[in-house]
Amino acid sequence: MVGPMKLIYFWSLVLFGCLSIASGQQTGVPTLSFEKLKSGEFSRRSTRLGLLQVVAGRAEIDDAHGSQGRKCLHLFGGKETTVTMRVNAGDLREVRFQAERWTAREPFVFLVEAQINGKWRTIEDASTKVKVGGFKTLVRAPVPEGMRLLRLRCSSPENSGILIDQLQLIPNTPMECSSLTASQPVLPCLVGNRVNPILRVDLEWTGVIEPLEVRSITIDLAGTSDLNGFDTVSLMRGPKILEWRDPENALGAMFGAAQKVRPGKITFTGKWTIGEGHDHVWVSVLPKADADIDGLVDAGLLSIQLEDGRTITPSITHPKGVQRMGIALRKKDSDGVPVYRIPGLVTSNSGTLLSVYDLRRQGWRDLPGNIDVGLSRSTDGGRTWEAMRTIMDMGQDKKFAYDGVGDPAILVDRTTGTIWVAATWHHGNLGWNGSGPGFDPHETGQLLLVRSDDDGVTWSAPINITRQVKQPEWCFLLQGPGRGITMEDGTLVFPAQYQLGLQGKREPRSTVLWSKDNGTSWHLGTEAKSNTTEAAVVELKAGTLMLSMRDNRGRKPPGKRAIATSKDLGGNWKAHKTSSEALNDPVCMASLIHVGRDLTGKADGQLLFSNPAVDRAPRRHMTISHSKNYGVTWNTKGALLLDEGASAGYSCLTMINERTVGIVYESSRAHLAFQRIPLAAIIWPTKTNSRTK
Repeated sequence: MVGPMKLIYFWSLVLFGCLSIASGQQTGVPTLSFEKLKSGEFSRRSTRLGLLQVVAGRAEIDDAHGSQGRKCLHLFGGKETTVTMRVNAGDLREVRFQAERWTAREPFVFLVEAQINGKWRTIEDASTKVKVGGFKTLVRAPVPEGMRLLRLRCSSPENSGILIDQLQLIPNTPMECSSLTASQPVLPCLVGNRVNPILRVDLEWTGVIEPLEVRSITIDLAGTSDLNGFDTVSLMRGPKILEWRDPENALGAMFGAAQKVRPGKITFTGKWTIGEGHDHVWVSVLPKADADIDGLVDAGLLSIQLEDGRTITPSITHPKGVQRMGIALRKKDSDGVPVYRIPGLVTSNSGTLLSVYDLRRQGWRDLPGNIDVGLSRSTDGGRTWEAMRTIMDMGQDKKFAYDGVGDPAILVDRTTGTIWVAATWHHGNLGWNGSGPGFDPHETGQLLLVRSDDDGVTWSAPINITRQVKQPEWCFLLQGPGRGITMEDGTLVFPAQYQLGLQGKREPRSTVLWSKDNGTSWHLGTEAKSNTTEAAVVELKAGTLMLSMRDNRGRKPPGKRAIATSKDLGGNWKAHKTSSEALNDPVCMASLIHVGRDLTGKADGQLLFSNPAVDRAPRRHMTISHSKNYGVTWNTKGALLLDEGASAGYSCLTMINERTVGIVYESSRAHLAFQRIPLAAIIWPTKTNSRTK
């Protein structure tokens, strides 16, 4: 536990200038954060970095809009506001500060100037660089030799101007590595990916005199469960946060050549000329095609050798954590399809894994568009997968927006073994915002089913059930997506959603779609809650359904899952005690399964829930949570984190066997990733993150 005096000391450093935590600023440099200065307009203010003086216009110490604390410097602009600072420092190299433009209205001019031998010189024109709101801009101005007077000039509409905070005067010093750490962001290591980041090295370089070069970096892969499952390991420079839409191109140049994976130390040699600031190097591995996806991979940073002979090492060479293996089930451009989305996943009566998803042939756009439904099939618990099948394709006519069909949900009839897939078809430019009242394909989105009676090998022609279940005034009716269930009495249930009519402003409602005659006829429940959409359904005790819903109220964070239960197939719903309370959700599709019922059809009260476990965008932190008491409480603090990166965020769970959970999810490392997770790593009691070595 950190003592109170240490906390006071830490915050005094942040607020009063000895420590900078702002993005792009330098640590260990005196920083003017304005927190100690008296609030309000001023003409002169003494600071630890020098004397501030307003020589034209108006300026204040603002006490409500600081970038980190409360206070900042505000130049009001107008015809011109000019503030000078007489610098109390020696040999300087750069002035650096956070800046925020008050308004987007023009005109806007902001100049940083230095006085040399009695003459003013512009050292940075930031007029087009400073962004509106949020202190999104780091202004950096080179300091000419001999500067002792600094000037900030702003012209803008009256009473707007610019906010300035975290001002630093960077001295001329020899280059040093001021910070070196190794960490393991939680990311899946996927068979099929050529780039798999498993360890990140973060460096900060300060100073510019006598620039440094890195000549070698030494790592090891200690803690990896089976080194024979990997071909090569590489070092790649890249950003701290990786881009998820094209993950295999998220990293940049390699340092040295790729090395064969082997036990013990692995040294990479090269020549890397350092520049001042932050750098990030990732350790990336290439798994073999037959790598064990139940395995773990680990890495450590041992040392970095500089050109001058010095060796630098992190304080912790092997950070806490290991990475779980998996498969890149669908990647960008797999089988010529640029984007894959919207996963569903079930285990058939014979143990076959069946995953459905959108084939988005025009990129990331939703329906309407050139979208079909694809299926992947595995007969060995997800270790290998057959070639993709296209199981729903309604046409390719541009005149009808390619007759797109998508957002699939999949269900196993446990009584007959039949596999059902539901999807929404759009004959023309319909989609979420264009579908309207009526029944016909040119009026409204169509609810289609296909079935397989041979364990997912072949599929029927589409069966249109729109007229069976849709009300004519509704604008849209569709399935989950994700997966459905077979209840204890044999009733088939899909999660569903519909939009009210135009008079109801198209507001959406979650519900269920059900059949008591093995799919011959279908019926629809009533609304579970207003303004909800994509849902997941389980049966709790016999005859009681639980619906976990995406709730649009979360667009004003914090977002939570809406939960309701029904004892009459959605005829009536009751808000659950955990609704809008227990589970964070960034307004996203999620998955929910009842472990016992998924395995044997019998209730055991254990529920698993997967989603990006955050309460606002961006969607990130794909997590599996566990409840041991029918969803009354959840182990959210001990939930299993699979992927901390950002992604589109949809997921679907299934039980592979009594010991193993399967999940397909939209990952930061592949459009669709599949992983096998030991149930014991998820259920209570478990250590937070479940990745300890």
